[in-house]
Amino acid sequence: MMEFVQSVAREAGALLLDYFGGLGSGDIAYKDIKDPVTAADRASQALIIERLQDRFPGDRIVAEEEGGVLGEGEAVWYIDPLDGTTNFVHGFPFFSVSIARVRGERIELGVVYNPVSDDLFAAESGGGAFRNGEPMSVSDVSDPLRALVATGFACVRSNRVPDTVPFFDGIVREVQGIRRPGSAALDLAFTASGVFDGFWELNLNRWDLAAGLLLVQEAGGKMSDFAGGNEIFSRREVIAGNPAIHAYLAGRIETIAGELGWDLA
Repeated sequence: MMEFVQSVAREAGALLLDYFGGLGSGDIAYKDIKDPVTAADRASQALIIERLQDRFPGDRIVAEEEGGVLGEGEAVWYIDPLDGTTNFVHGFPFFSVSIARVRGERIELGVVYNPVSDDLFAAESGGGAFRNGEPMSVSDVSDPLRALVATGFACVRSNRVPDTVPFFDGIVREVQGIRRPGSAALDLAFTASGVFDGFWELNLNRWDLAAGLLLVQEAGGKMSDFAGGNEIFSRREVIAGNPAIHAYLAGRIETIAGELGWDLA
């Protein structure tokens, strides 16, 4: 199964590269005022769904774009055919394909593929995490002043409160750096591989999260929702990282939220 899913991710990534840099105005629409969808999103999703339906006809599929909820099976495939569409539209070369298989609350398999760098991150439950076939693990950085962390602003785009801006403001002075690359799936993959020491974000969907969460778990990292629990999917929020930086981020987010009167429970 893993070999097959990796091949599908690579095929979808190659398709995205065919579109990259060549979109016309007619290839871009908006799901809301700041949320683009492109012909590349739709084509990648159609390809992935076709491959999965052929191979796993009894499984359910939940993909990001319109028409992407299919089947009634116990096993569910969560697909983001192009995570980082805004980057893609603007020609910024940081985007990914994310595919995960989930049964109940257990993420069985996850693949995140960056077609620009040809980096493929993969994990199976209980089987470890790999980057281009080599085992990977979270970093051992414990001092926030030496930590590179990442976040995203999906919550700001959707006008959600609480949003991540106060957390960014409270953390940026205490870490070595913060990055906002624009693909949550890749942010989690880079956290799993030790490039980032931690990551947090609000207002994410299962197709953004599922594959990356398994990567972090299998790479020895820790993850939680903002309240410190395991309701990441239902609350649509995540704090992830190596154990030390996860604890730091969780503590700072709790403190900042308290100062603002935001109830994270």
